[in-house]
Amino acid sequence: MRDDRIKQIFDQVWKPGYGSVSCGELSFIQTLIQRNRPRRFIEIGMASGLSGGFIASFMAENGGEYFTSLDHDNTFFGDTSKTNGFLMEEICAGGTIAIEKRPFRTSIDLPDLFPGTFDQAFDMAFVDANHAHPWPIIDTLCLCPFMRGSRIVIHHDLNLFRKQDAVVGIGPKYLHDQFPADRRINHPASSNIFAVSLDMPLHVFEDVVINALSLPWSLRSPLPVIFLEKFLSFVERFYGKALLGGAEAAAKKFNVKK
Repeated sequence: MRDDRIKQIFDQVWKPGYGSVSCGELSFIQTLIQRNRPRRFIEIGMASGLSGGFIASFMAENGGEYFTSLDHDNTFFGDTSKTNGFLMEEICAGGTIAIEKRPFRTSIDLPDLFPGTFDQAFDMAFVDANHAHPWPIIDTLCLCPFMRGSRIVIHHDLNLFRKQDAVVGIGPKYLHDQFPADRRINHPASSNIFAVSLDMPLHVFEDVVINALSLPWSLRSPLPVIFLEKFLSFVERFYGKALLGGAEAAAKKFNVKK
């Protein structure tokens, strides 16, 4: 899709308060899709569906087959009269790609949503959900066992923490800085979006996660016990004892009322 067409569609659907990616950031995502030609793509954080609609369009133009988007609820924060993802079909009207919306789900639910063969794995992902630390690293950790191919995970709002008086949205920054430089893909013109490649030995990825989890958490309120237990069970199922121990230690230290 040409940049002028991206801007034309964006200007037709975007409204103040939507908190979406910019046109330049969409071009960055499109370039990664053009280079890697993912067959299956997953998004964590549905919101209006603006980014999802564009990603589905980019996928359809580059041999993609399936796009799914998860969100923890089904009410769009920018307009509570609308359901999450309401712009997807409008932006990607008539496309050949299968689009699926998964409300009331988070990345921790992936084993329940996709319990089948490796054919259900994803080649690329976009995370633009809860930016409080450690959510971006939790989302990336939960995605990792379900990634194949390019194994690229794109993250948004790297600079969100700079705009906040009470710094909560530091998660993308912590994640970015813990990844090896040769596993990071930065936008050449924007410092607010980046990607990481999970194509690395598992023990290296686990070290990245442990280091990130060991930084002070910025959650507004602690993770609920039922979620924390499910998360630790996920780690125990898919990762080694070192990461499980690191996650347990971090939760004991940081998952407390402030």
